[in-house]
Amino acid sequence: MTENTRIWDRFLTERDQQVYKAAGYGKRGGFGTRPALFIIDVQYNFCGDKPEDILEGLKQYRTHCGREAWAAVEQIIPLVELAREKNLPIFYTESGRRPDLLDSGVQVGKNHRGGEKTVVAGTHDTRTVEPIAPRPQDMLISKQKPSCFFGTTFMSQLNFLDVDTLILVGCTTSGCLRATTVDAYSFNFKVIIPEEAAFDRFEASHAINLFDLNCKYADVIPQAEVAEYLSAQPVREPRK
Repeated sequence: MTENTRIWDRFLTERDQQVYKAAGYGKRGGFGTRPALFIIDVQYNFCGDKPEDILEGLKQYRTHCGREAWAAVEQIIPLVELAREKNLPIFYTESGRRPDLLDSGVQVGKNHRGGEKTVVAGTHDTRTVEPIAPRPQDMLISKQKPSCFFGTTFMSQLNFLDVDTLILVGCTTSGCLRATTVDAYSFNFKVIIPEEAAFDRFEASHAINLFDLNCKYADVIPQAEVAEYLSAQPVREPRK
């Protein structure tokens, strides 16, 4: 990926390209100085138990995102390792429901398979995949809605840790990652999305949402550039 060849290019019309240039969208917002890494919904029910074709994976998990999920995990691993090396805050979502799914609210009604029990909290299905599993010092955010800010303690924890930059990875690009990005931008955080570390089940939704987020709310940049930024961070004192 380069600035001249982006994942969304094949989905944009010539008019879209002209509007993008003329309106001035996509300027880099840049990094801050106090980053945190946030891993959104990288759970078995989104990734599957192994890399496999999405149509096969959907037989087990209606939220399956295909081989792209495990490809993104491979890109997330080095970012987690760097964040741990520098003692930077690492946040995870725990996106699970009670067994009767009542806390899903109207969300159940938007999917023909919404009543399936592969979203129940505390099960294998809703655990973060093992290669990037959280450790005791990490911060867990329990959520039932797309934005990780909605109805959670996330904002207060970011304030306590004096975070100014959120590096968002995970899924889905068009859902929870997007909703969290827009809210983070609204709270005046700098938002960075390593392109290869985000994923979605729909190719078009993934590409166009990355385009739109990069236009207005975040810097969508190569994972290698994010890793370089994290490598340059000083080692923080352990949190107490």
